[in-house]
Amino acid sequence: MFNPNFSSGSRHRNNDINLSTSQSTSSSALLSNIRNERNQREQKRREEIAALRIQKTWRGRRVNKRFREDLIDQLKGSNDIEVLGRGLVVLLRNGWGSNRVAIHAITTQFCELGLNKDGGTYRFLRPLNNHSDWSIALGSISIRVLELIDLEPLAPTVSTCLSFLEAVLDSKTYAQLSDGLRTDTQSSILGIVQSRRWVETIVKAMENLIAKNLPKKKQPFLTPLTRLLTAPMALSVDLTGSPLIPPLINHLLAIPSLPSTLPIPALTYLSTNLNLFNLLLPYASQNPGVLSEGRLKTEVGKTCFLGNLATFGITGGMLSRFGVEGISSWMNVIGKVLSGVDEGWGKWVDGLDDDDDEPMPLVMDSDDEENEDPSPLPPARARAKTKPRRQTLPSSIASKLTVLATPQHLSTLSSQVISPSSNAPPTILQDFATFYVGLLSAFKGSPKWEGILDALLEGDRGKGLTKRIWREGVRGRWTESSDPESWDTLKLNPQTPPLILLTYMYNHYLLLTPDDEFFSTTSNALSTDEILELAGIWRDLAFWGYMNGVADPATKATSGAGSQMQNRGNEEVRGLFTRGVTRVVERNARRHFADPDFWVMKSQLDLKGFVEAAVYEDAELAQSNDVDTEMADSSTLPRWARARQKFTKRQLAYISPRLGLLNNLPMSVPFQTRLEVFRKFIESDQQRLGIDYHSRRQRNYAKIRRTHISQDGFDELGELGPALKSRIEITFVDQYGLTEAGIDGGGLFKEFLTNLSKEVFDTNRGLWLATDQNELYPNPHSYATESHQLAWYRFIGQILGKAMYEGMLVDVSFAGFFLAKWLGRQSYLDDLNSLDKDLYKGLIILKNYPKPEELALNFAMTEDDFGVKRNIDLIHNGSEVAVTAENRHEYIQLVCKYKLDRQIYAQSRAFFNGLSDLIDPKWLRMFDQQELQQLIGGEETLIDIDDLRAHCHVDGFPNDITPRLFWKVVKGFSHEERRALLRFVTSCSRPPLLGFGYLYPKFGVKFNGPDLDRLPTASACFNLLKLPGYTTEQSLRTKLLQAITSGAGFDMS
Repeated sequence: MFNPNFSSGSRHRNNDINLSTSQSTSSSALLSNIRNERNQREQKRREEIAALRIQKTWRGRRVNKRFREDLIDQLKGSNDIEVLGRGLVVLLRNGWGSNRVAIHAITTQFCELGLNKDGGTYRFLRPLNNHSDWSIALGSISIRVLELIDLEPLAPTVSTCLSFLEAVLDSKTYAQLSDGLRTDTQSSILGIVQSRRWVETIVKAMENLIAKNLPKKKQPFLTPLTRLLTAPMALSVDLTGSPLIPPLINHLLAIPSLPSTLPIPALTYLSTNLNLFNLLLPYASQNPGVLSEGRLKTEVGKTCFLGNLATFGITGGMLSRFGVEGISSWMNVIGKVLSGVDEGWGKWVDGLDDDDDEPMPLVMDSDDEENEDPSPLPPARARAKTKPRRQTLPSSIASKLTVLATPQHLSTLSSQVISPSSNAPPTILQDFATFYVGLLSAFKGSPKWEGILDALLEGDRGKGLTKRIWREGVRGRWTESSDPESWDTLKLNPQTPPLILLTYMYNHYLLLTPDDEFFSTTSNALSTDEILELAGIWRDLAFWGYMNGVADPATKATSGAGSQMQNRGNEEVRGLFTRGVTRVVERNARRHFADPDFWVMKSQLDLKGFVEAAVYEDAELAQSNDVDTEMADSSTLPRWARARQKFTKRQLAYISPRLGLLNNLPMSVPFQTRLEVFRKFIESDQQRLGIDYHSRRQRNYAKIRRTHISQDGFDELGELGPALKSRIEITFVDQYGLTEAGIDGGGLFKEFLTNLSKEVFDTNRGLWLATDQNELYPNPHSYATESHQLAWYRFIGQILGKAMYEGMLVDVSFAGFFLAKWLGRQSYLDDLNSLDKDLYKGLIILKNYPKPEELALNFAMTEDDFGVKRNIDLIHNGSEVAVTAENRHEYIQLVCKYKLDRQIYAQSRAFFNGLSDLIDPKWLRMFDQQELQQLIGGEETLIDIDDLRAHCHVDGFPNDITPRLFWKVVKGFSHEERRALLRFVTSCSRPPLLGFGYLYPKFGVKFNGPDLDRLPTASACFNLLKLPGYTTEQSLRTKLLQAITSGAGFDMS
């Protein structure tokens, strides 16, 4: 019957549909109501569905629980091995569940029943006669039995369970089966065991038992568990590629102090049956991925793994038993694992405090930048990471790891490479290099690091090893090093480890060896031609390392697509090659053996584009610094008065490829190009700061008494800092206190600077001392470190920086080891020769003395400070530490560091801080010490008279007779006479680096009247020679030589 209410009894819900519009004020409100009602209906429907699912799940669980309980009741009294087994498979399908106690009892009942024998055959094999799939059930039950042992390792039933598992995995158990059935059964059980974390579960169970070991009594169940580790291998015909091998490597061998935690029978079995040297290590060597999986993902796991390999191989004597093939795989695996440990690992092993747990910036100072004081990176580039503090490493593990770096062990390994046996594998040299590179990387920062290199380089064996690595591992294998592909695929190249090891070794050799030994054919393992070939490889790879960048340390090497960056060398390797090139270049600078253009990568550089790009990158850094400074600094200093932000060489290598190259590998860019870049850096800096020398706004004024030039300069200009970049106007006051007339157009400041440099660099003032070559360095006496003296050093640095900023030459020479401080470079043994010849000779004797203990030296120095004797410890309690054959290299380095670095540290720091107020440190790092000296005082080269004439301004002469005679006379001058002329006119005897076109003010010759009896005079502040109108060549030559050699003529125009 029709129902007008649209209902059909109580079974139909009322949808409350309202078609009236009387309650709706608009169409939008109606749509909103309809939408809300629909959402409510959908929500209600979802709730009903969810309720049904919950009811279904609950009912299913109740049924499942009831089923399990019924099944357990049925199995408890059963003696049918097949019924018990299949029942256990059902019960344990999803794990042990809440009925573990009851299922445990049934499992034990199954194991006991299965171990019974019928006619010499285990009863657990009986169902195979009728059901071939019984092997699957047997394998699954074996896995669950092992899990039960892991859950309750000390239960009374564990013995029965272990016996059952050993019987199942014993190949003799299946001897009475037919060939086909036997093969199928063993294959089926092996497949299940391999796929269900067999080794991992046993290792976990072993660790549970190890934790319960008593001091002098180990758990007996460890022995059968150890046998079960390799038991499945007896069922396999071919172990190659077995899934059981990786966990044996990256789980079992990562158990802390494994050999010492096992009972003697277990250890004996493991040593005999693990096949460590015949199977596991060769597998890991060929499949290095397993060394970063499992427990070897963590540093602790790697450390325990290395400790166990050291124990088995060295302490246990397995290395000597398995011969050169085993040694080769052992070295390869240990080297790869060592390469993967975190920074500071070696110090951790040594028990030294490790401060690396603080937030560490991604870019940090390199070893050669000890004297830099870099500002932090801008926020956009500074990425910090926090590393948790390491737990103290147990001595039982640390003692095993230190054996890896003992001289005796290293000597044994080296002998395998120097004199390889006939059955040595072809990869023995690569494996040896992999081991040592990993060892050096891991022990970086540890006292053992240097000992490792000393052991490699010791005596004739070290020379032989160096030659072998060079000739059979490096020479001829890097002919394409100039190709950027060589750097981009460095990690994948099998020849890389020998190259890196040789680089480590030869860098250390260069650090410790004086020049006489370096150039001796009997002392040096390599000839100069071989050294240059090796240095050329370093140069090429380092060059592309800066231009293309380095691998991200967080990524792994790969041969897949997009892997170019990951396969490049890392930052440490790039720095290693860079140090090698730098040290050979420094040797070459002292005694030339390479072509001047050898280091330059001209074919790889677009020099014009390089200059433009470098200047742009420097300007971008300065611009970003301006923004950051203005946001963070509320001072009212104008931009031109602020110091530039300082970046280290390492930071620049990340930020800017070209600036990184110029600061780390400058010799790869032509010297003239670097000079051009330097001048353009200054021009760009002046434009950025808005410095206009014709503007009267950006000027500073100083009134200088001629009788107190240095003191007044210090008082008037010492506090200006970076503001010295602006124009400085000098007003002189004569000896009578009268202000001299004249406007400073630049000449007065040059005169002030010339006279000031003569005074402040005078060794009689006490701030500077001179070497035998008359090269200056800061006075090392303690009074020179007083605050007032340090303020003078800073002021002198500022004044020298001002001269360099303006392109003015200063006639002063600095000692090479002091210039090295400007560049953040390390000083070496040969640098000491210029400072203290007697001490240098003594250290050379010590270096080669057969028994240094007889010299009775200790790690202390005695200093005479104005008659007061002081003992200086070179290390903590150094006066109590004797110098021996093992530590003499360290002593020599510490003495050099003390004499060349520590004694003048504060003075050098103050001087360099003043210098860097005007000259950005990264601009200076584009040059070496010799080039820097040329930048300060000009080039030690023949003076080109034609170039001087081309850039000379001649003025005032009534005719060309005198100028023509002048150029003829100076053209005939000797080199020393030309230097005297240049010093007379410009106050510096060396020509500008880029030629006289860059001399400011320009060289000038001016007519000084017709009086032929007068001598020529000069205004050095204007680079102006004032020449009377001589009419004969003889008179001009005589008068000019008399003037320039007598010191006469420094007057004002």
